[in-house]
Amino acid sequence: MYHSVRDEPERYANSIGAGIIHATPVFERQMEIVSRRFNPVTVDDVRLFLEEGKPLPRRAVAVTFDDGFADNSELAAPILSRFGIPAAFYLTVGLINTKNPPWYCRLRHAFATTKKEEWVFSVNEKPAPEKPRSLSTPQDRDVALLAAFDLCSPLAGDTLEQAVQSVERGLDVAPLTDEQGFMMDWDQARALQREGHIVGCHTLTHPNVAHVSEAVARKEVVESRGRLDEELGSPVLHFSYPHPGLNPNWNAETVEMTREAGYKTAVTTDPGPVRTGDHPLSLTRIYTPRSEQEFVWSLERAFLRRRQRPSAAPLVTR
Repeated sequence: MYHSVRDEPERYANSIGAGIIHATPVFERQMEIVSRRFNPVTVDDVRLFLEEGKPLPRRAVAVTFDDGFADNSELAAPILSRFGIPAAFYLTVGLINTKNPPWYCRLRHAFATTKKEEWVFSVNEKPAPEKPRSLSTPQDRDVALLAAFDLCSPLAGDTLEQAVQSVERGLDVAPLTDEQGFMMDWDQARALQREGHIVGCHTLTHPNVAHVSEAVARKEVVESRGRLDEELGSPVLHFSYPHPGLNPNWNAETVEMTREAGYKTAVTTDPGPVRTGDHPLSLTRIYTPRSEQEFVWSLERAFLRRRQRPSAAPLVTR
């Protein structure tokens, strides 16, 4: 799974986050490796393999992107086209064609830039029953940021926005603006589809749908698909479970919910290769290290794990 590809990753370390950005040359080299040593397939090919037993090529690999950052269209897509690799792009639908950075980028920015020495989480200025968290060291800020992710992950819509604003006020920072162009627009999304890529859903506002209420989860899963269907002019069949914080990020209820919504596949952040017999609405993926040696080893190791149970199943990169 990928999220972001940037020419200057360091510029986005305090917003998107260095841990989920691949430098453009690194991504280009990884796609060259995929095209030469493996066989790129789509998540729809994976679906047909699981549902209908349609054969896949040996050493099949599916490439996926979560969130819908503009760089997916501007930088990643041309590289994918150069190597003839189709990918799946899962969009946070409520942010497409807006000037609103994702809430988790806003939190990262807030904790990275605040001058405060401690933080107490509050919503509507009412402190939560937690002790103040120190912000005196970079490590302290990382721990506090993860706590904020966990506190905001089970929220969605207006409630989520209020919580993020409360964090920004509590840390005395101005909200992150979209001057750097975070999210793609609808023209870019439609262009990806025309170029042969899959465009799928990643909810409306990026909560952890396994931790929100059933009504909120259903709204996030169903309405995102309806909006995307309308904008793309064709049925959207593929979904990705957000994992901004808390575990797990999917369960039996979310699987049934995605099925009822009309999705044919859904990818998780659980690590591992896809095997024969896996449920198409809870697909595993593998991490994509930046080091070339580690990248190749992560793919090869996944195929070795796959062979523990005979299968022609693919890997889904993450």
